[in-house]
Amino acid sequence: MVQCAFKGAKVTCFAYGQTGSGKTYTMNGDHDNGVLGMYYLGAEDIFAFRDEYYPNLEVHLSFYEIYCSKLFDLFNGR
Repeated sequence: MVQCAFKGAKVTCFAYGQTGSGKTYTMNGDHDNGVLGMYYLGAEDIFAFRDEYYPNLEVHLSFYEIYCSKLFDLFNGR
């Protein structure tokens, strides 16, 4: 996904599922036990790829949650 994004593709990591199915664990990981989540792993890949191939490129991101048909901007106080 990261390499495709750098080539101009629109990419999204979408976690969907029943309550208790492991979405939060998959996305956040478990830092106490050394398990890295998708957020951390994705950011690590983005910055590594950027540093190697596009060192002057700025990175911007959005962080949203959709819950009960409502959209929450998690970077701007919900």
